[in-house]
Amino acid sequence: MRAFRAILWKEWISLRPFALLLLALFVFGLFMVQATEYFDVYPFWENIIGNAGSVVGVTFILCAVVSLGLMVREKDEGTLLYLDGLPISRFSVYLAKWLVAVALISAINLLWTAESIVYDLLSRGSASPPTPWRSVGVFTLLELFLSVHFLTILIAFSFLRRWTLIAVGALFWILVGLKAMQVPYAGLLDPFTLIDAPETMGERWEWPRLQLIVMGIMTLVAWFAGYFIFALRQGSVSAFSRGMREAWWGKLAGGFAIVLVVVMWIGILVAISWDEGVKAARAEAEKARNAATADRKNEIVTEESGHFRFLFRHEAKRRMETVIAKSDLVFDTVADFLELPDDHRDDLVTVDLSSPLAAHNAGQAYWKKIRMALPAKDKKKPDPEEREAIAILGHEITHVFIDQITDGRLEESFDAARWFHEGLASYVEFRFFRDDSGATAYRRWVALAAKWEEVEFAEMVVNRTFSAERDPFLAYPAGYLWVDSLVRVYGDDAPAKLLRALGREDGPRKLAGLALWRDASLAAGFDLERVRSDFRNQLTALQEEFAEALTPFPEITAGKAERRGGKVIISPELPDNLQAALPGKAGIICRVRPRADAGPAEWRYSKIGEDGTFSVPALTFLKPGIGFQVGWTLDDDGSHPVFGEWVNVTAMESE
Repeated sequence: MRAFRAILWKEWISLRPFALLLLALFVFGLFMVQATEYFDVYPFWENIIGNAGSVVGVTFILCAVVSLGLMVREKDEGTLLYLDGLPISRFSVYLAKWLVAVALISAINLLWTAESIVYDLLSRGSASPPTPWRSVGVFTLLELFLSVHFLTILIAFSFLRRWTLIAVGALFWILVGLKAMQVPYAGLLDPFTLIDAPETMGERWEWPRLQLIVMGIMTLVAWFAGYFIFALRQGSVSAFSRGMREAWWGKLAGGFAIVLVVVMWIGILVAISWDEGVKAARAEAEKARNAATADRKNEIVTEESGHFRFLFRHEAKRRMETVIAKSDLVFDTVADFLELPDDHRDDLVTVDLSSPLAAHNAGQAYWKKIRMALPAKDKKKPDPEEREAIAILGHEITHVFIDQITDGRLEESFDAARWFHEGLASYVEFRFFRDDSGATAYRRWVALAAKWEEVEFAEMVVNRTFSAERDPFLAYPAGYLWVDSLVRVYGDDAPAKLLRALGREDGPRKLAGLALWRDASLAAGFDLERVRSDFRNQLTALQEEFAEALTPFPEITAGKAERRGGKVIISPELPDNLQAALPGKAGIICRVRPRADAGPAEWRYSKIGEDGTFSVPALTFLKPGIGFQVGWTLDDDGSHPVFGEWVNVTAMESE
């Protein structure tokens, strides 16, 4: 037994450099994910089980690197005869080598699986379905079985030395041929199909028992075949190998083998890619066939109006008839208000309602293409006229016209112009396509922000600062009110004049901040200070108009944080009897950033708990210094929170 432990230790020492390399790669990958990705949006099902093919491929590569020199190295280096002199059998040597290799590959796979489980737990929210622990367990055990299977098969072939890759490649092509000829049960021999997850997370993942039995028998046969070859004494086989290496025909065969290995494995890669492409095409064809025969709701439909080309799913066809019928009127209304030149009115604008949008976005505009979502139906508030969709279309087509009239100049200075882009689009939306309630909500929003001294024109024109220190969405109501002041001071044609001034050919390029708006106002014949003065007066008037309604919403400017039980607990200084003082459906929310320069994508949101605190995962906020912002949702449904200033605190460990 002592001799067997010594062999185990010897094999571990032999494989330790490779183990350290794998560990270093694991640690490097760990830091790379945390440095470059949002590791709390890594659900296990989508990112691991959904990419099972890649997992199997990586496992095969690791097994190949470890196994191809594992047994033959002893004969090649002349140490096998030394081992034969020890009081231990070749069976024990073979078993020890095999066990160490299996342990190494299994350990690194378990590390990766554990990392993915941690990321999955961090990614879970209140709306996440229960963790499919049974499926995770099935996946992990199947992955470990594949490690054993690949290692054992490759060890058995490794005694062919330079011919190993040819033999393994030939085995692959034989399997491909058997499956192509539709030989019964040929698929049971394919290890790359063993991890076949259910279509959805909620389905029960059944064990592939028959395939496990077949592959288990293959593994057992390969194990004993490898041991039998390893147990052969050096003799005629080694002499034949030496003679082959020295003879001209052996050298020719070796060269041919090198070429064959390259051709064969390139062919394998092409075949795998082709197979994946065929699977994807078949899946799409199956979806199309099902849609044609049973349910065509996901079929993409294309229809045109005088000014638009609409792409949408078949299930929305009836609702889209109303939108399409009104779309040209939307185009003409916005084009006339912004005085769009005639040469820009002939091309069709593509409106894609079939593609997903980023969170919090109702639409996105790109030159002559709009992506937008058809608003969900609300049984409590039916909208047979599709006014909401029309309003979104009016907002997004304004963005398109802004880019066309200014010849893309505002994109070059977007940091100074985002507030105007969103403000003018919002002004058009509320003036022409919504009732007064929408504009009133915007005015109340900006009134509360102004009450907290959150709205300053000098900050609005530097978006990176305005978004980080205030709120990225505050650009909408603040920009809307500034455009309203522009129209109040200089009339309905003022936005069109300002756009033409911004896009004039002889104008300076890529101006930043206030310089852009001073230059454009001067070119349009406007006094920028008159507009800014009206803007400030409107802010003051709105604070007075909504003073009573905004009284229950104080700005939160102090609080503390502590780490407790894997969470960072935020305790802001809130007013007494907070819940009783809030009107209607008003609420409170908190968002937290890991550092002062963290962008909106790194902010984490939390609802208030019963104890008046907020919490976020501690692993997302590793450094003590963090910041939080408390925001209020007003009493209108679906309103965006109005956030106060950032409060910087130090999260200390709780005692």
